[in-house]
Amino acid sequence: MEELPVRVSTLAESEALATSLNQVAQRLTVLRTNANNEVFGLVAEINSITDRVASLNTAIRDAELTGRTANDLRDDRDVLLDQLSSMLKVSVAEQDDGQVTVLVGGDELVSPTGAREIEAFRDATIDPDRTDLYGVRFTALGRALTIDGGELDGAIQMRDVAIPEVQDRLDQIALGLIEAVNQIQSQGRGLNALGTALDSTNAVSGTGTALNSAGLPFTVDDGSFDIVVYDDGTGLIAETVTVNITATGPPAGQTTLTDVETAINTGTNISATVNADGTLTITPAAGYSFMFSNDSANALPALGLNGLFTGDSAATIAVSRHLLDDPSLLSSSYSQDLLNTGDNQAALAMAALRNATLLAGGTQTVDDFYEATIVQTGIDARANSEQLDVATAFVQDATQRRQEISGVNLDEEVTSLVLFQRAFEASARVVTITDRMLDALMGLVR
Repeated sequence: MEELPVRVSTLAESEALATSLNQVAQRLTVLRTNANNEVFGLVAEINSITDRVASLNTAIRDAELTGRTANDLRDDRDVLLDQLSSMLKVSVAEQDDGQVTVLVGGDELVSPTGAREIEAFRDATIDPDRTDLYGVRFTALGRALTIDGGELDGAIQMRDVAIPEVQDRLDQIALGLIEAVNQIQSQGRGLNALGTALDSTNAVSGTGTALNSAGLPFTVDDGSFDIVVYDDGTGLIAETVTVNITATGPPAGQTTLTDVETAINTGTNISATVNADGTLTITPAAGYSFMFSNDSANALPALGLNGLFTGDSAATIAVSRHLLDDPSLLSSSYSQDLLNTGDNQAALAMAALRNATLLAGGTQTVDDFYEATIVQTGIDARANSEQLDVATAFVQDATQRRQEISGVNLDEEVTSLVLFQRAFEASARVVTITDRMLDALMGLVR
């Protein structure tokens, strides 16, 4: 790890990993957006169908009140009801005047008085991170539509359950990697100590808020971390600043970002500034550099100080800009002796993460967890496919039985046609013979 090309290669591989996670997360986001758009489109289609059913209701009633038959209109309505039932689980009841009432979850969707409109509206309660997701409700009533079965339910289940489950597992992989790698990188040392200002990458929601309540991606524990400051002229340690962290107990006594700033500023050759965006900047004095060590509070990964990765999800994971700009800062050693160039314990610790049980409560490696995610997705896909086959066969059987009762049976119609034809031919022969007999009789009379 002492050679710069090895560090550049390591960072390139890290970028490739981050990019792969970004791309999968982006594809999942697109799939979820497509499902959300499908919800919007289905609502518009349902309204169109219910309006036409209501119009046919009126036409059937008016036609049959005058004694005429409305079979064609009834057939058209039945087709629409079939389409509607594929989108929503509905129940249909026919009235004495030939009109139908369509119910969904106990609410009237179509009644003899007309169709009740539904609407797709942006519902922030579905997912606080996405304000574009649609809920479905009755326009006039403002009450949520009961959705149980059909294409609309399928689109919602895909959007709100299936895809988020995969996204969550992908985010767990990203978070596990970010925290584990950054725990090593943050308190290690590269070829050089940090000689310029360093910004944290994870912002707190409030500078006076306890760290564990400030929206950081990782939990902070009771403990401390050290900042070791070097005199660049001699390469020797000039001072060590210890920052104590209190993460439990009464909220008033828990450490905030402002407290961290205050503790660092007790140093002579190091200073810290809390920025307006909720981040922290640590700056060494001229002629000095620094490194972190002994982080027993997990504060460095939580704040995003000197990490290899930035971000807090599969969609946002990336390699830290300060390492890409200066690969020599990639940690390979834990030693505080700048002249000790043979220590590669940090690099070995990073390599060991491949077989470390970082996920599922410390029971699975990253590979195990990823493979389990793929296997579960495949099992779910196969189960859904099998359920679809069963449901399709059931629908086809039910449709066939209904057509046998209410539709035209071509075999029966052809048989009837042949019988009528033979009867007509027999009748024609009777008439022909009768005509000849009458002619013969008239001949005898003449």
